[in-house]
Amino acid sequence: MAVSFWLLAPYVASESLRNLFTGHRPQTSLLGIVLTISSLLAMPALGVAKHRLGARLDSGATAGEGTQNILCACLAAAVLVGLMANARLGWWWLDPLVGMVVAGVAVKEGWAAWRGDGSCC
Repeated sequence: MAVSFWLLAPYVASESLRNLFTGHRPQTSLLGIVLTISSLLAMPALGVAKHRLGARLDSGATAGEGTQNILCACLAAAVLVGLMANARLGWWWLDPLVGMVVAGVAVKEGWAAWRGDGSCC
């Protein structure tokens, strides 16, 4: 699980930096917004369920998957906040900055998974 967090972090960070330095503006589509909202709603519940199952099974891998689901919800929230800030305030740069924070959380969670800690965010 730790390695998967560490693979996710540089991807999110590099995309965030690329978008920040190129001035890439987020674009919206109804399908994208619906999918993002569904991830925001479903992933925390799935993450909590996997954490509980991981505890019952004494499985760090299952609990780690739950943490990844919660991180997915964080990404979905970041996307929605970025889209709203861009649409309402013209703050196109907020989305990549939040992405960098999410990448940092992924690194932190990777270390926690490596040590066997079951905490999240």
